[in-house]
Amino acid sequence: MQEAKKFALDVSLTFIASIINMLLIFAISIILGRYLGAADLGLYRLTYTFYGVATMVGALGIPVAVIKYVAEYKEDKKNLNRVVSSAIITSLFIGIFFSIALYLSSQILADIFRMPPIKGLLEILAPVFPFVLVNSILYGTLNGLRNMNKYAISLILQQALMAIFTAILIYSGFGVAGAMISIVLSSIGASAYLIYCCKGLFNFIIDEYIKTTKKLVGFGTQMFGANLINMINLQADTVFVGYFLTAADVGYYSAATGLSKFFWVMPQAIQTISYPATSDYWAKKDILGLQKMLDKSMKYSALALMPAGLIIGLFAENIVIMIYGPGFSQSTLPLQILLVGTVLFGVTCTSIGGSLAGANRPDLSLKAAGISATANIILNVVLIYKFGIIGASMATAISLIIMAALFGIMTVRTLSLKLDLKWLLMAVITTLLGIGVFYIGSINDVNTYVLGGGVLIVYAIILFKIVLNKVDLKLLELLGLNSAIRERLKQRKQ
Repeated sequence: MQEAKKFALDVSLTFIASIINMLLIFAISIILGRYLGAADLGLYRLTYTFYGVATMVGALGIPVAVIKYVAEYKEDKKNLNRVVSSAIITSLFIGIFFSIALYLSSQILADIFRMPPIKGLLEILAPVFPFVLVNSILYGTLNGLRNMNKYAISLILQQALMAIFTAILIYSGFGVAGAMISIVLSSIGASAYLIYCCKGLFNFIIDEYIKTTKKLVGFGTQMFGANLINMINLQADTVFVGYFLTAADVGYYSAATGLSKFFWVMPQAIQTISYPATSDYWAKKDILGLQKMLDKSMKYSALALMPAGLIIGLFAENIVIMIYGPGFSQSTLPLQILLVGTVLFGVTCTSIGGSLAGANRPDLSLKAAGISATANIILNVVLIYKFGIIGASMATAISLIIMAALFGIMTVRTLSLKLDLKWLLMAVITTLLGIGVFYIGSINDVNTYVLGGGVLIVYAIILFKIVLNKVDLKLLELLGLNSAIRERLKQRKQ
C-alpha cells in the first residue's frame, strides 16, 4: 500500500506538471495561430519538428539509460556519480556538434521544403542543443531518483518561460523568430534551475568515463533506435504535409495534432513513473507487483483518456473554432480521425511505454516502432497525395493502432504478465455505442449540448464500472481515507 501511495503521488505530481506544460504549449500555439495565422503557425511547427528530431538523434538514448541506471544505483553513490557525470560530458560535446551541424544545414532544409524562412529560424535555434541535451540528463537524474517535486517544477518553469518570452517577443513584432528565440532562452533558464536542483544529488567525477559511456550508449542506442523511429512515426505526418502541401496546411494540421496529443499528458505522466518502477520490480523479480502496477497504469489512463476523447470528438468543430478561430474549421475532421489512434495508443502503449526497456528488452520496442513507422510512412505518402491533411490523419491513426497492438502483445509475453484486457474491449464497445447514440440523436434534431451531456454522463458511469474492479475501488477508498486523516491531523496541529 505504501508503494501504491508513492506511485500515485508521483504520478499526480508529474501529471500536474504535464497538464500545465501542455496548456502552456497550447497557449503558444494559440498565440501563433490567432495573431500570425496558419502559415506562420505551420512554419513554427515544421521548424519545431526539425528541432525535436535533432534533439532525439543527439540524445542517443542516453537520458533513458540514465533513468534506468540511476534508479538501479540510487543506493550506490559511486556508480550513480559515474553515470550522471559521464552522461553530462557526452551530451555537452554532442550538443555543440549538433548546434554547428544544424546551422550549416539550415539552407539545405529550407530548399528541400521550398520554404526560405526556415533557414533563419533554424539558425536562431541552433545554439540551444548543448543546453537541451544536458537538461535531458538532469531531468533523467531527477526521474530515476523519483524526486518528482523538483522534476515537476523544472518542467513547469521551462515551459512557463517559453510561453512568457513568446508572448513578449511576438507582441514586440519579432513574429515566428520570437518563438524560436524563446525556446533558446527558456532552455538556458531551465539549465540554471536544474543545475541548482541537482548539485547535491551527485558528485561530478571523470572516473571510468570511457567504460561508463560505453555502457550508457550500449543500452541507450537500443532505446535511441526505438525512440527515433517513434519520433519519425509521430512526426512523419507533419513533415510530409510540409513537403507535399503548404505552410498553411501544416498550420491547420498542427491545430488538429496539438489537440489530439493533449490526451497523452496523463499516460505520459504515468510512464514517467512506471519506467523506473519497472526497472526496480524487474531487478527484484517481483512479477506480481509489476503486473499490478502496469494493469493499474492502463486502467487509470483509460478512465482519463476515453471520456476526454469522447468529449473532444463530439464537439470537435466548436472546440477548434473556439480555440483557434473560424479560419481553422478544416482542422475538425483530421482531429476526429486522430483521436481514434491517440486514445488507443495512450491507453495501451504510452502509459506503460517504458516497461520493455525496464525489463532490459529495448530491442522489442525498436521492432514494434519500426513496423509501425514503415506503415506510417507508406500510408502518409499515399494518402496525403490523395486526401491532403485528412489523409495524413488517417495514416497516423492507423500506425498508432498498429504500434499499440504490437507493443501490448510484446509486453505481455516478455514480462510473463497475465493481464485481463476484457475491460478494454468492453470500454471500446461502449465508446462506439456512445458515438452511435449521439449521431442518431443529432440527425433527429435533438439539442446537441443536451444530447452530448447526457451521453457523456451515462458513458462515464458505465466506463467507471467496467474498468475498476473491487480491488481498485478499495485502493482508491483507502487513499481517500488516508488523505482525509492527514487533513484532520493538519487541522488539529493548526
